[in-house]
Amino acid sequence: MQRIINALARNKNTVLFIFLLIISISFLNSRSYFHQTKIAKLSLMISGSLNDFRSTIIRYSKLNKENKLLIQENLLLKSNRIKNIHRNKKLINSKKEIYFPFSYKNARIIKNNYNKKENYIIINKGREDGVKIEMGVINSNSIVGVINKVSKNYSSIISILNTNIKINAKIKNTNHFGSISWNGEKINIMTLEDIVSTANISIGDTIISGGMSSYFPSDLKIGKIISLNKQKNIGYYSVEVELFNNPSQWEYVYIIENKDIEEIKKIETKN
Repeated sequence: MQRIINALARNKNTVLFIFLLIISISFLNSRSYFHQTKIAKLSLMISGSLNDFRSTIIRYSKLNKENKLLIQENLLLKSNRIKNIHRNKKLINSKKEIYFPFSYKNARIIKNNYNKKENYIIINKGREDGVKIEMGVINSNSIVGVINKVSKNYSSIISILNTNIKINAKIKNTNHFGSISWNGEKINIMTLEDIVSTANISIGDTIISGGMSSYFPSDLKIGKIISLNKQKNIGYYSVEVELFNNPSQWEYVYIIENKDIEEIKKIETKN
């Protein structure tokens, strides 16, 4: 108590000023309509600012939980959208129930290399989450890569920005298939190979997954054609493809599990 008294004594001028200021404001507020209005506006402004700050703090504290919910919702929407694409394509020629062997898990990138020739990505899901080697990985607008190493809680992905990986691809709404790979230069530009020079294609055409691998279902978006040239005496196009989003901005991904992959491997081994 004595410390409080000593503090007030040391700052008696400041305390007296604040006391007189409060009395003056109170007097003005009770006697003058003009000052009442001004004080009410000031009070509203201060109150609004404090509430806004409080609301921001509360929202920030809940942000992690809300992000997780949004990721789960996006995962469900992504899975349903891809299933519907396959169902609608196949129902044109068949009324039977469509079998779709792929399922999805969400993950977050914790390390993303994109400045080397052989780039890898680390995600926060591993063996404990059901992740296995050779699972495909995508994001909302493009193919990301293929799982190549798995630990208890983390996994490594061979990025699509790795000169050693090729992905089966096709030109949308055509039967022209090829393989897409990175030449180690611009991080958002890929090269599409094995497209015959007689193919009716043009700049702006969409490139999608071809579905001829056990890693990815067909019709996943990859990018769009930005340049093409016929190679003389070879009979194929030289095609450049721009990815739909920049790999340096990847953050959340979807891991694809093919339930039939073991059966497919057994068949491949016997051939």
